[in-house]
Amino acid sequence: MKNPLEVLRTKEQELMKVKKEVEALRITVHLLGENNQTDEGMNLRQVIEMP
Repeated sequence: MKNPLEVLRTKEQELMKVKKEVEALRITVHLLGENNQTDEGMNLRQVIEMP
């Protein structure tokens, strides 16, 4: 049986990683939105698969 405290720590670490990834994506969307306004001919909104 797994130690509940260890499982909790692992899940909290995973949660922090996901929060950082979401923040990075928000920044990216913001930057691409600014670029899209100046470079209307370019399609900058592509789907990126995260590992």
